[in-house]
Amino acid sequence: MSPPFSVPAIFVGLISLTFATPGIAQTSSTEFPSIKGTLTLTQTLQIGLKNNLMLSAVREDINAALQETRIAKSQMRPQLSANAYTSFGDYGNILSSAGNVTPTNYLSVPSQGFADLNLTLMVPLYTNGRLQAGVRTARERERATLADVGGVEQETMLRITDAYYRTLLAGELAKTAQARLDADNELVKNTQALFSAGKGLEASVLRSKAERADAQRALTTSRNTERKALLDLKTVMGVRLDSEIVPADTLTFTPLKNDLLTEIANAQKERPELRAAKLRASAFSGVTQSRQGAQGVQVYGMAMVDGFTSGANRTREGYTVGMVVSLPVFDGGQRKAETSLARAQQRRAEAEARDLELRVENEVRQAWLDVETAEENYRTAQSALLSAKSAYDVTTLRVQNGKGLLVEQLDALASFTLAQSNLAQSLYDHALSVSRLRRATGKPTLQKD
Repeated sequence: MSPPFSVPAIFVGLISLTFATPGIAQTSSTEFPSIKGTLTLTQTLQIGLKNNLMLSAVREDINAALQETRIAKSQMRPQLSANAYTSFGDYGNILSSAGNVTPTNYLSVPSQGFADLNLTLMVPLYTNGRLQAGVRTARERERATLADVGGVEQETMLRITDAYYRTLLAGELAKTAQARLDADNELVKNTQALFSAGKGLEASVLRSKAERADAQRALTTSRNTERKALLDLKTVMGVRLDSEIVPADTLTFTPLKNDLLTEIANAQKERPELRAAKLRASAFSGVTQSRQGAQGVQVYGMAMVDGFTSGANRTREGYTVGMVVSLPVFDGGQRKAETSLARAQQRRAEAEARDLELRVENEVRQAWLDVETAEENYRTAQSALLSAKSAYDVTTLRVQNGKGLLVEQLDALASFTLAQSNLAQSLYDHALSVSRLRRATGKPTLQKD
């Protein structure tokens, strides 16, 4: 009995749809964005997360993992192939569809001239859990990739934050150097006036000028460091290096609210790399189940429609519907070895996840120690600055009243300048150590203004 449709017509239509590939216009820009104006840390992070080149590259892994999941899911769906055969010879044979085309079709051709148009449909009915486990594996790997990208995002945010804080630190050190130069200018002015009035020594004037020259050198170096820090910041942000960026925030001291045990617990739940490691171990569990499923019964439904013509000018159309039940009986131990391999990989992944869990806790504890050290150094630097400022004010007053020596004032100014620099450095160290602690615990650095 012939089917109630024309096989050649269906085949031609299918071929036309298969090979009609739409053109996709893609545009890409190699220009880096130009940024101008003052930026808070939050704004800087938002721009950096959008434009950082390495992060953009890593995000493509998400799409790749998504396609892997789609591939695994496609194995559970019906598959249809269209095949065309033509042959001529003096001996009958068997032809197969082209490689990498599924489902595969085999056709016995006669000795005389022969042409055939074929549609082959295959539907998985029961695979002993093999295909389902494959989908689960792909999904777990996709989730692991998402977690990995999250870790890269957090690492990128930490780099941007560090560059931002270093720019702020360089700016504070430049301000300190400028204040020292202003003080030395005033000192030169005073010693020159005393010398002109016959109340001072020329050596004092020369000494104060030497100190001023050194202060100018320090200021020039500080400004150079600040400009280079800005270049580093713009590089990690992924923007044009001639962008006119001015950091709007300042280095401030913000004490922590959580305790160490809370931070460790947060890290166990939120650290992206740890989640990714556990998901990979779960994915290998799916691989093991898939290998085990491959050792059992596999049931597929099959359907074929053919339209052919032979050398005797005979034309015929027909169809076949059937079910295939397969069971691997002996394969030389291949499937058993594949299952053992998957189990070994699963155990390795689980061990790596446990090792990473320990290393994450170590990172959190070390970051916590750094925060505690930075807090203590900040308080020490703050106290030292108050003492140095008081000493400088008293010494300056004594020198102005002729009761102190110039060298005492210069020494007090040097101590005051060093104390200002140490305070700025301690604020930077504390801010960065807090950011590193947040990175260790898996918390994003990005905060709302």
